[in-house]
Amino acid sequence: MPCFRVFLVASAAVLGSLLFAAGSAAAASGPKVTTVVSGLDNPRDLAFGPRGRLYVAEAGHGGSECVSAGEEGTACFGFSSGISRVNIQAGRSHRVVSGLASTAEETGSSATGVDGISFLGNGSMFGIMAGSRDAIPPGLSAATTTKLQQQAGRLIRVTPGRGVRFGADVGHEDFTWSAAHGDLVPGQFPDANPYGVLALPGATWVVDAGSNTIDRIDARGKVHVVAFIPNPPSSDAVPTCIDRSRHGVLYVGELTGGGNQPGASVVWRFTPRGHKLTQWATGLTAVTGCGFAHNGKFYATEFSTAGLDNAAPGTGAVVRVAPHSTSPRTVVSNLNFPGGFAAGGDGSLYVSNWSISPAGGGEMPSGEVLRIALRAKHR
Repeated sequence: MPCFRVFLVASAAVLGSLLFAAGSAAAASGPKVTTVVSGLDNPRDLAFGPRGRLYVAEAGHGGSECVSAGEEGTACFGFSSGISRVNIQAGRSHRVVSGLASTAEETGSSATGVDGISFLGNGSMFGIMAGSRDAIPPGLSAATTTKLQQQAGRLIRVTPGRGVRFGADVGHEDFTWSAAHGDLVPGQFPDANPYGVLALPGATWVVDAGSNTIDRIDARGKVHVVAFIPNPPSSDAVPTCIDRSRHGVLYVGELTGGGNQPGASVVWRFTPRGHKLTQWATGLTAVTGCGFAHNGKFYATEFSTAGLDNAAPGTGAVVRVAPHSTSPRTVVSNLNFPGGFAAGGDGSLYVSNWSISPAGGGEMPSGEVLRIALRAKHR
């Protein structure tokens, strides 16, 4: 199930639940939670770059060209996605990359665009664009269609002084692969929606929430599909995030498609050498972001602990995941549709909140970034 379809389904539940007030982010005895910046446009992944600066991927709010998305309603296309640098001390954000492809509902909510970002040591920032040029719907203008074909599903690289370069066509390669493996997710393949990215020396790794694959992009820009994430009890896995341990092993979190009960999500362990994929932890729910903190502990954001089909304000959480555990430990609860995750050098955790909400008004508050200052007993 592609992430845009997932977010459309989730958004319907969200709008129907806004009569209920969201709770505060943490109890008085828990970690201290503060809002770093608000007014963001469907914020997703977070990453720390050079000099400890925090960056956030904003999926945007779609655009003015709208077409039918079938049972999911109407999809609107534009180029409102981008990447912002967050000034943590001043509580402000500044767009450093703009004009990227974005798809959203008519309200601007539940968008997909540049959903994942990652830094390489030399300061280059990598991002992954959602979608695939193979799945652009008819009915859009020729100019918009051409621009979407150039951006959808692409790995991008942002280098100081050189701007944005569009690289490997991950979405197309995954769409083609899924077309040849339609029996893996009957009724949903072919599909592609690259979502999470991890830039490492010698290779860049991407998890695709549509094809349910782990991809390796080599130094020449060639895309290699190296693993398929097995289906949960209902629908498909929908992998959303990826990180590496100190030992060079990769860990992948999954959202899971609609119909899955709370506790159906898995954190997978993938060994690049040998391509061995195993379940590392179970019992999670609707994971949208994950990664290791500087203390070596693994954390995940849960979009809704009630499950995707029952997502509502105040049901999101950040959890700590122990190796081989069957249920995570809650660090902060009562969040509102949290998305991306990043660990700060000061030991704090950062997550995007209201991650399916656009800037500039609407039914929901605009997106924001939260800082979670961990107390010793919560680390």
